[in-house]
Amino acid sequence: MSTESPIAKRSANLPHWEQGETCVFVTFRLADSIPESKLGQWQEERDDWLSRHPQPWNEEEKNEYFTEFGNALEKWLDDGLGSCALEYPDNRELVCNALRHFDGERYTLFAFTVMPNHVHVLFSPIGDFGASGILHSWKSFTAHKVRRAVGDSGSFWQKESWDRLIRDDRHFAKVVRYIARNPRNAGGAGYAYVREDLLLHTAP
Repeated sequence: MSTESPIAKRSANLPHWEQGETCVFVTFRLADSIPESKLGQWQEERDDWLSRHPQPWNEEEKNEYFTEFGNALEKWLDDGLGSCALEYPDNRELVCNALRHFDGERYTLFAFTVMPNHVHVLFSPIGDFGASGILHSWKSFTAHKVRRAVGDSGSFWQKESWDRLIRDDRHFAKVVRYIARNPRNAGGAGYAYVREDLLLHTAP
């Protein structure tokens, strides 16, 4: 996994980074997966933190941001709130197939899990295919297909995603374990995939 390329930061409601072919862990969720009341509180607390920690961040500040605000999102998502459209086998399979479709061509897919209301993916872009473009392709294709199947024209995915660059092999292994265990830790719902040669990373 490359960590030598310059880091490009994309501006949005949430901070996003890209670094060439460096491995990235991304979470994207259904539009109704977190109640507005909880999300509003989270955004207020996050905005306050951001006002007190202007970028660029050091490694300690990055860890604090992702630990404090990422963990809250993960807990709420694992509560299984909202329509949970991905608990239906046809929708879940559609997303799984989309994630696998360009594996080895546009990106290297290491692991993913499709939960009832959100998706985690660990992947590395290949060549000129950037992480943001890959993510947009997954979300656009699957949203169109699912909405057409159920006859719904509303928002499917939340516009924003939550992503983090992988720092080192230890971080990589931790994320692989998290993805593999997410369905079990959230009560058994969801489907997890880990590339066969990485299954050792899922050991305790």
